Amino acid sequence: MTTSGVTTLALTARDIIGFALRKLSTMPIGSELDINEVAPVLLELNMMLKGWQTAGPHLWRNTEGTQVLTSATASYSLATANPLRIVEARYRNTVGSDLPMKRLSRIRYMQLPLKSSAGTPTQFYFDPQETSQTLYVWPVLRVATTESIVYTYQRRFQVCVSLDDSVDIPEEWLDTVGYCLAERLIPNYGIETQSAARIEANARVMLRRAKAFDRPAYINFMPEYSPHR
Repeated sequence: MTTSGVTTLALTARDIIGFALRKLSTMPIGSELDINEVAPVLLELNMMLKGWQTAGPHLWRNTEGTQVLTSATASYSLATANPLRIVEARYRNTVGSDLPMKRLSRIRYMQLPLKSSAGTPTQFYFDPQETSQTLYVWPVLRVATTESIVYTYQRRFQVCVSLDDSVDIPEEWLDTVGYCLAERLIPNYGIETQSAARIEANARVMLRRAKAFDRPAYINFMPEYSPHR
């Protein structure tokens, strides 16, 4: 028996939309997408993915970024990276050693009496606004050479502009995306059958399973038990 040797599966928006519509029995197998349905369903797909940005942890969205420090500067624009959330940050000195930084809330950062205090940056605050993303560090490096802040951030979902765009999702989530899109479209098509109930149930199970898989490994420490105590 010969196998393909291919382990990747990349689907386009057209593939996912067709999958969802076939689950709803609104698109026969082998038929083409109705051009009148394309734009609304593509919008539903993009809105669903954007809504998932608030869920997590989505480890596959974690991305590394670097901000080179400049002398006596407390804030840096991260508009190029456009992060949704900063997971953690480290101060990297001139020899490449990393010092973990403490996250500050907006209130705690604003309450700092002197935001321009000089020293080694040990704390950070990330301010994600609609049109700007700003990283604040404290204390401020008085004289910077090659020092930087290295940070892990959650990137935003890329939207599908056309049907031929690949869906910005790992392959193990593709089935989940297809079923969740079908579930989302049920009210649009006025489907009230056992088929709709099965789609909703499958979507919930798949989403729960995908989220359970998308978790960091952890170690559970238990206190030592001694029967003689």
